[in-house]
Amino acid sequence: MIIKNILSRKSFLTKAAGTILGLLFIPGLNRIKTKKIISTVPAKPGSNDKIAVVKSSSITPESINKMVTRAFNEFGGIDHFIRKGMNVVIKPNIAWNSAPERAHNTNPYLVEIVAEMCKKAGAGVTIFDRTCNSARLSYINSGIRQAAENAGVDIEFIDDRKFKEINVPHGLNLKKLSVYKPLLDADFVINMPIAKHHSSSELTISMKNLMGVIGGSRGSLHWNLHENIVDFTKTIKVDLIICDCLRILTAHGPNGGSLKDVKETKTIIMGTNPVSIDAYATTLFGKSPSKIDYIRLAAKEGMGEINPEKMNLKRITV
Repeated sequence: MIIKNILSRKSFLTKAAGTILGLLFIPGLNRIKTKKIISTVPAKPGSNDKIAVVKSSSITPESINKMVTRAFNEFGGIDHFIRKGMNVVIKPNIAWNSAPERAHNTNPYLVEIVAEMCKKAGAGVTIFDRTCNSARLSYINSGIRQAAENAGVDIEFIDDRKFKEINVPHGLNLKKLSVYKPLLDADFVINMPIAKHHSSSELTISMKNLMGVIGGSRGSLHWNLHENIVDFTKTIKVDLIICDCLRILTAHGPNGGSLKDVKETKTIIMGTNPVSIDAYATTLFGKSPSKIDYIRLAAKEGMGEINPEKMNLKRITV
């Protein structure tokens, strides 16, 4: 297994004047000079970015590979997102010392395939998460340490010395957040949550998955949790979400239950708007997105469409 610190890479924001492309992030002071593409997080209310919902008849490495490839093809291929020399961070859910079939952590085959594709596109890739159980055991028993090794990419344990306090823009409840600096320094961030039940927030999907790159006391963040989840999403901008709905935990989450609580939906969801992706994933649980407080609050803040009937959805079966 490759466990090592990644080199710090700093980025600065500049306007791409005279284009309709919005904001361009140009990395500076990097060991490898890279060209960063446009941030794909929607910057204005009413944004209705494409969402690819890909379903298969099985959960095998081969079928997951087909699903990921087909999803990327909907956006013009992986080269639409990843450039040679980029520093890519993949942030799965690796919080729990649990086997993959329990649906507590992101599916390791899915992580491996995405990491391998990014590496083949010429990127340097690092995987990490701030775990709830022992980091060493969670990385091993989730299967994600082995996934990183198979893909030939780096995986690192969270270093408590590497958090940086940043302002929360127009926060509902929070003014500042301590965020893991290697994620802030990355050229491209892929959020890879698993969709599952959560005893406090009802569901945890991509927005709440960001708690794994936030420092300080987890317990304190559970006060006014729904408002805080919206503030996480306002503060930590990611470039792509690949949501693991291959198996979803329908009850006793985030780390309980039995195999009877696991439902195989054999689905992945890819897109750039975390609010809309979480809203659509909610329907896989038979729930209305507007009934999940943090999703409703994010919609009220103009952060994304939460009505599936109004989403720019592409449903695919492979």
